Amino acid sequence: MSKKIYLFSLVLLALTFTACSETEEAGRYDNWRARSEAFIDSIANVYAGQQNGSITVTDEKERLYPFTDLTNGQTIYAKKRIRIDGVKDEDKPLYTSKVSAYYRMSYFNGDVVQQNFAGTEPDEFFDVPSEFLLNEVITGWGYTLTKMAEGEFWTLYIPYQSGYGSGTGSDGSLQAYSALVYDVKLDKIVER
Repeated sequence: MSKKIYLFSLVLLALTFTACSETEEAGRYDNWRARSEAFIDSIANVYAGQQNGSITVTDEKERLYPFTDLTNGQTIYAKKRIRIDGVKDEDKPLYTSKVSAYYRMSYFNGDVVQQNFAGTEPDEFFDVPSEFLLNEVITGWGYTLTKMAEGEFWTLYIPYQSGYGSGTGSDGSLQAYSALVYDVKLDKIVER
């Protein structure tokens, strides 16, 4: 009887070691493309949901708005955190304009990739905006900024097709197929 218990214990121990050695821990960026697509799909579902349509004026900064990327038909969603009413189209930048803006680019999981301000909102005394031509940045960002007025602060949800696509950046520092979240404040139109 003791040989059977000993043999059973030995087999159980061997199975335990085998099971442990075959288990791999999931990486932070495993299955990244599917997770990026699922994130944008979840934002689209929130936009289409009844709750988004019933947001009151006092909670307006939580409402989602859709914008179409004219190069590929992808939908970019935005929350207008600081909004300026009564702005005319001629007060907004053109796609060929040079602008000054504060921004934070993050992956959908919250990892910050690039930023030029550190707090929850830009601080004009401590943070320095970046200048760039709208037609030289990713299309999801460039087209959406043409809808903004100076001083507005939005959060953008950009699908990977309107971001960096399957690219990883010139220095290889970006994850391919990344849905991006941009917090952006349009400081001013430098050149129309």
